[in-house]
Amino acid sequence: MGGRNLQQKKRKSKKQKSQSRKQNNNQKNKPQSEEANDLLVEKCETSDMELEVVELYEDFVDFYEGEAHGPSQQGEFCKALKDKELMEYEQTFVALRNIIQEIFQFRKYEVFMMLYPTLAMGYLQMVWSGEWQQARDYVERHKDELDASYRKRIENLKLIRKREDMPGRALELLSGGKKEYFLMASTTFEQFKVIQSRLWTSKQQECFGAHFQIASYADFMIPQERRITDHPLPEPFNWAAAVQDSDSTSESLGRNRLPALSFNMATPVDTEDAVTCATLSEDRCSVAFGTGSGMVHVVAVRKDWREANNMRRENVFQAHQQWVMACAFSPGDRHLLTSSADKTMRLWCTRSGLCKIVYTTGQVPHTASCVAFAPRGCYFATASEDAVVRVWREDAEHPIISLFGHLAKLLVCRFHPNGNYLATGSADATVRIWDYRNHAQMRLFRGHKAPVSALVYSNCGRYLVSGGRDDLVIVWDTSDARMLRCLCQHKALSIASIDISYCNNLLAVWSQEGQLTLWDFQLLMQYSSMENGSSAQSNDINGELLIRTVKAPEDMIWLQSGFFGRDGLVAICTENYKKSPEVLASIVQQIENLQLETKSEAELKEIMKSMLDQILSYEIGITAEGRS
Repeated sequence: MGGRNLQQKKRKSKKQKSQSRKQNNNQKNKPQSEEANDLLVEKCETSDMELEVVELYEDFVDFYEGEAHGPSQQGEFCKALKDKELMEYEQTFVALRNIIQEIFQFRKYEVFMMLYPTLAMGYLQMVWSGEWQQARDYVERHKDELDASYRKRIENLKLIRKREDMPGRALELLSGGKKEYFLMASTTFEQFKVIQSRLWTSKQQECFGAHFQIASYADFMIPQERRITDHPLPEPFNWAAAVQDSDSTSESLGRNRLPALSFNMATPVDTEDAVTCATLSEDRCSVAFGTGSGMVHVVAVRKDWREANNMRRENVFQAHQQWVMACAFSPGDRHLLTSSADKTMRLWCTRSGLCKIVYTTGQVPHTASCVAFAPRGCYFATASEDAVVRVWREDAEHPIISLFGHLAKLLVCRFHPNGNYLATGSADATVRIWDYRNHAQMRLFRGHKAPVSALVYSNCGRYLVSGGRDDLVIVWDTSDARMLRCLCQHKALSIASIDISYCNNLLAVWSQEGQLTLWDFQLLMQYSSMENGSSAQSNDINGELLIRTVKAPEDMIWLQSGFFGRDGLVAICTENYKKSPEVLASIVQQIENLQLETKSEAELKEIMKSMLDQILSYEIGITAEGRS
């Protein structure tokens, strides 16, 4: 009875807040209302229109809560099902989870968004059928398949124990009088239907279709401010940087004062070796780069364009047994951290070149595709291919914090300037911000259509800029989880590096294929809201923001870049071995060898899927076997 009273009190409080909000925000859309869904579907069916902006309120109402939108007698049409029919709901949930595992990495999250509603509808149907104990056990078995952000919602769902506890909206969904809509890109929807037809039975499809419907939108649409109405906005957090360095005596960079650009070529000692990663030191005076043979080179950076390609080598050492995947200097540049395909990480003294510590991950080894130090040192984070974010102490061999939530491998991680938060980008096409000390996910940003490959915070700490393999660069306002601007004029296959000038005036974006674009970041921030006009109007504004484009030779790729001092911009590049005929021939040979070898269907499927992921994400590296 106590659970019922608490639920009724919660509904009453939310209803009062909703009425007050309606008076204050005249005719704004309610989350998950049927009218909003109808409008959303109408917009999605018109290919030349943009996605609707859905506002997310702090007093979050779950999709099954609130009053019914139709007749109040919805409960009369709800059916009590038998055990065999109730089991179809659990099997449908498991089948949906299996689709998420099979679908392409950057399409996973749009399908994942349907997982919790499917769990909730199964629970509600079991409660209506008088099987509360079965409903509770069902949720307990599967709640860990959802990330921690759903914990409070699941606890709230479990307060419904009797028919009398059912909200009007839940009865409406159970009776089939109304359906809950999901939004999905058209290509994701097509792949979903193909996998669904193979994995789902007709009964499971009927079970899902009785309560849900999917609306698709055209893939070429410019991303809009797509807030997740299934997730309540976390409490505001302090985004300001801990220390701001300013120099009033120097003139700031801007449209009328562009930085001096210098190029540096990263060349291994062995010309047959290939550069796989690079990082600039904090003072921008040195660059460290790893190679396919496991070597690490530390060289001096030439910041005068007249001395380009004349980098003085400071240190060279054999760091790993396999190719180096990532490297990062510690604050103060005393240490260098490297990660390798040999599933180890090592901390090196930059002066002596000696290894100080080897980091391990216990029983389940993983490879870290990105490493990043906290602003004050002592801690560093790793973005791993097992989709787990880990935080480490410099003096400890094992991670002290592990963060779960991403659905695919991680590609990039960056600490906030104040050191309290950590941003991550993943192949699931989402960007997330973590309060890592409290193991809490603070923000989740959607908008990219492919893996997220680059991140940078503004120096003030309020804005986060993400770049992906969809050639999109998106600026986020982290204070209210809002998309500030989507820059679509960077015509490249993959964004390799992003940096913001010390004065927050310029944004530099580098593609891996050798294109640099400079943007007016101050002017960009003045456009504080996304327009509801046509995509052409958005492109016109992007044209105003774009200052300059620089194209490198075709046989070069960018590895790393960054502003230095008050007026400099340095870029590190290397030979574009990824496009060489030898590497492409090697890939073809690997595929032919697979066809000749005797392997089970499951093994072939797993190998081919792994190779396809590499090709799609432009990460075909030179392994030790390929070099021999």
